[in-house]
Amino acid sequence: MTDNEFVDGESNGAAFVSSYAQMPKQERHEAIKNVLKRRIGDNSFGWIADLATIATETPLELPEVRSLVADLAWISRESGERIPDFQGTGAPANATLHHYLLIQAYVIGQRLRYDFRFEALHDKTQIWLSEFEGDALILSFAAFGALGLRLPQGLSIYKQAIASPNADRRSRHVCLSGMWHASHIADQPNELLALSDQMLGRGESDSNVFFRRASAHRRLGNFEEALEAIDHAIDMLEPGNNRVHQDYAREREFVSAMQDMRGYAKSLTSGIGREVLEVTERRIEEASEALDRQVEAAQKVVSDALLKIVEILGLFVTLLAFLIGSGAVALKATTFGEGALAMTLAVVGAIIFFVLIRIVVSFRRRR
Repeated sequence: MTDNEFVDGESNGAAFVSSYAQMPKQERHEAIKNVLKRRIGDNSFGWIADLATIATETPLELPEVRSLVADLAWISRESGERIPDFQGTGAPANATLHHYLLIQAYVIGQRLRYDFRFEALHDKTQIWLSEFEGDALILSFAAFGALGLRLPQGLSIYKQAIASPNADRRSRHVCLSGMWHASHIADQPNELLALSDQMLGRGESDSNVFFRRASAHRRLGNFEEALEAIDHAIDMLEPGNNRVHQDYAREREFVSAMQDMRGYAKSLTSGIGREVLEVTERRIEEASEALDRQVEAAQKVVSDALLKIVEILGLFVTLLAFLIGSGAVALKATTFGEGALAMTLAVVGAIIFFVLIRIVVSFRRRR
């Protein structure tokens, strides 16, 4: 589909249609919108058939048709008109069936999008994608529905829609809105910023673009950039859009609150960190002192045990030397009296050794 798909209709010579062809695009847009919005609100949806006729006969380029549908569908919603259902309706005499059905799909898609009817829009696009293959706005509706339902194919449809050769400002707006709802996408904020950058580069800036940018910056923690973006959005908003202004004001309050909370969390974390560090250092110092006391006690126990062993060994060596000496004396004795004296000395020495051992052990135990 090309930007000039609506250029191939034939003019019926009506004065109001031929006059549109001579107007600049923006003036023509306002003129057609002002004429058709008078027919909105009676649930007859005659304005849709009239738009198909004007689009075919003027002729209107595809971006013009999409822009008119977006504005008129919003007016239809504001007036309380129901969402249309065109089962079995034929095209008006001066419009091709393909153009008429495509405009119907555009109107229904925008109405469902405005009401966040993700599931209904997803179901509709499964039919439209085969009927209007390659149409960027239909792809954008499909992406919006899939992203809103958190379907796994949502991101791939989104990328296909923004890369479509016939993508325009309106189709990109639908994609931007769909991604704004896709909080399950890991890189959602950066996707929002990338698409909004592209739109700003194409001169497609409006208040909603900056509103979405503010949301993306807020989720990234770039609060100053978020405040700058939302303030820009509020400045661009036309008078009379009170509900939209309230949405923007809430976003600004949200950004400010998040910024305050982040600052408070940082100060709280810093304070807790210092307190934890002090407690940790104190606990380490106490543990070190306790460990030193235990090491000293262990060393003392080991030292006492070793000393006791040394003392016992010393006594044993002394006894051994005494016994050897006594034995030698006994062996060299030449008379019975000398032998008896030597044996008596050995026995007395053993008794003295036993007494000394008991004294050493009892003394160490008391210590």
